[in-house]
Amino acid sequence: MNVTNWAMDKLPVNGPDANTIAHASGAGKGANLVEGGKLRSLKIWVGMLVATVVAIAVSIRWLDAPVALALHPHAGRYSGLGNSFDSSILVRGEIIVIAALAIARLAWGTLPAYARALFLASCASLIAFEANEYILKVIFGRKTPVEFLQAPAAYPFNLLQGDDHSSFPSGHMVMATTFAVVIGRNIPGTAPFLITMLGFGAFALLLGDWHFVSDTLAGAFVGWTAGLMATRIWNREI
Repeated sequence: MNVTNWAMDKLPVNGPDANTIAHASGAGKGANLVEGGKLRSLKIWVGMLVATVVAIAVSIRWLDAPVALALHPHAGRYSGLGNSFDSSILVRGEIIVIAALAIARLAWGTLPAYARALFLASCASLIAFEANEYILKVIFGRKTPVEFLQAPAAYPFNLLQGDDHSSFPSGHMVMATTFAVVIGRNIPGTAPFLITMLGFGAFALLLGDWHFVSDTLAGAFVGWTAGLMATRIWNREI
């Protein structure tokens, strides 16, 4: 064999070798899968938004006033339930949970998976609740069912004239749904129970005449969005 040819065969060829090319190809496919997953998530969210808007419109047109009127005579029976689950009590409870878990984390250096999920759920639901109370409710400015029945109005919203006592979206549903979504996505097997409890919670809000049907639908959507965002940020998917 010619020595020169043998030496040339042993020299590295300019450009990436096979392993480098394979690694780059794999990385490219991974990036495409991630982008595809984000696009699918966005499509699902947009679809849910459209479905929620349609459901709210239908509810305002045909359900809200009749349901509120039908349940109003019985609302007084459930005042104790409202006092027990007043939003101020729930907020204080979540702050206590957050503080306790933070202290435990500092003391022990780590937390079990269920405790981390509880910490995230409490933080996310508290933030979502406060944003709803002081931003969304102020924007939509909707009267509560009791106020509406005392002075009915043709147009349901008083834009930019609301406060934290306004009705739309339901703050309780925002808080509960955010909490449930985070727990359900981080602790396997809990979703059926949490969905059932959300259904009971929404019915209780109607039963006590605290909210319209559309208020609970909007609150559930806002909470679902907040729960998904919190989980994805926590898992560094965004």
